[in-house]
Amino acid sequence: MKIENLFRKETIAESAGIVLAFTLIQPPLQMVRGIVFARFLGPSEYGVYTLAFFFIPLAALLSKLGIPSCFTRYIPQYEKQEMLRDFIVKAYRVAFASSCLITLLCVLYSDRVAELIYESSQYSRLIVICSVCILPHALFESLKYTFNGLRIFKLSYLLTFFQFLVFTLLGITLAIAYRNAEPAIVANLIALILAVTIFGYIMMRYLIGQEEQRHKIHERGFYKKIFKYSVWFVISPIVFLLFRYTDRWMLNRFLELRDVGVYSVGENVAALIFMFGTLAGNILMPNLSTLWEQGERKRALNVLDLALRGNILMLICGAFVLVMLKDHIITLLYGAEYSNSASVIGVLLIFFLLHSVHWTISGYAGLIEKTYIPLVGSSIGLAFNVLLNFLLIPEYGIMGAAMATSISFVVILIVIFAWFIKEGLKLKLNTFIVCLLPGMFVLNEIAIIVIFVGLMATVFLTQLLVTGEERRKIFEQMRQAIFKYVRRK
Repeated sequence: MKIENLFRKETIAESAGIVLAFTLIQPPLQMVRGIVFARFLGPSEYGVYTLAFFFIPLAALLSKLGIPSCFTRYIPQYEKQEMLRDFIVKAYRVAFASSCLITLLCVLYSDRVAELIYESSQYSRLIVICSVCILPHALFESLKYTFNGLRIFKLSYLLTFFQFLVFTLLGITLAIAYRNAEPAIVANLIALILAVTIFGYIMMRYLIGQEEQRHKIHERGFYKKIFKYSVWFVISPIVFLLFRYTDRWMLNRFLELRDVGVYSVGENVAALIFMFGTLAGNILMPNLSTLWEQGERKRALNVLDLALRGNILMLICGAFVLVMLKDHIITLLYGAEYSNSASVIGVLLIFFLLHSVHWTISGYAGLIEKTYIPLVGSSIGLAFNVLLNFLLIPEYGIMGAAMATSISFVVILIVIFAWFIKEGLKLKLNTFIVCLLPGMFVLNEIAIIVIFVGLMATVFLTQLLVTGEERRKIFEQMRQAIFKYVRRK
């Protein structure tokens, strides 16, 4: 196959087979990988592994300077001006240099970084291994966003799936063989290097063949423009990453790595809901931006309103099953040594259900072109999360961490909802009621069963939460979305 054929411009629909395969295969493989790692590493080493994958993406975010985020915006612009080759060289040069600098600093100060992450310098060698992952991780992200900017979605998905598959297979093998966190992280490093080498070579061959794209960029303020656009794509992900890992980082400070591992298993199980939450949100909201740009703003808000209710109601059904079977799931899949993690699943389900609300509602910030609103909400939530973890973990242990995370996310949603309503967001009263329903999972199982049965009766026998016409629309859009993915244009 010629390189040019791989770079044929396409729509997402034309990449439907790869997108669908990745969507369907990744969650079960990721769950299997998590189960194997947890079983063979044990709670303490699994805690080490978990915190390692807090440090790697955090350092990588700092090292990239947000540069890859500008590719989807500026690659089409410079490609049209026949300056694609020079743009990519300039952008990659900055990302490469900054990644090398961050890597060097992390290696030189590995003892201090280990003390910061693990409360012990004995993990300095592990930090060195993680630091070596920074450069290939930055190049991996750069390649992925480059393919997206070129509208070569099949290569973007293939790159992601290739790295994921190699890491999963090699990581499982090494975890079983060595039962240590370090080999699992080495597996991630090898997968990144292989992915960057293979797909980087494909990209290089393509650029060499594009003779018409050889013109140089002589634009004044080029780097200033790039950094101005990219800076928010550094700050926002870092804030949310810190929010996501505050609980486990502070568990290690107040308790032990074993508690981090046990807590992480509970979070893995609860996170299954969020995997489907993002999928449901994407299915129900495919045309929101188009409707908004076409001036059909009332219709767009109706779609958003229905997406919120339909998404949460469907996810609550899955969350109910998880709560009822949580003890069996933990014991059967992860082992008896993780049995304590079942106690936090209900509270963490509240977080992931609300996270699904956040995933859906945040699209409104893009519609009104005020994307800083979620960042402000997340920053306030991060401050609450640190404070609440500090207060609750010493008293309640892993349950305190789960409570702190969920309460802090409630704060984030309150800020975002209040701000969006001020900016013109209009939602129905029953939508707000549905968004409060995740709180049921903090109750005991008997109360959850009673509320769930009442909820299902209300949904299917009355018009209070969902009308018959809205139910029909939800199922029709789901059916159309499925056919859209499996049918090639």
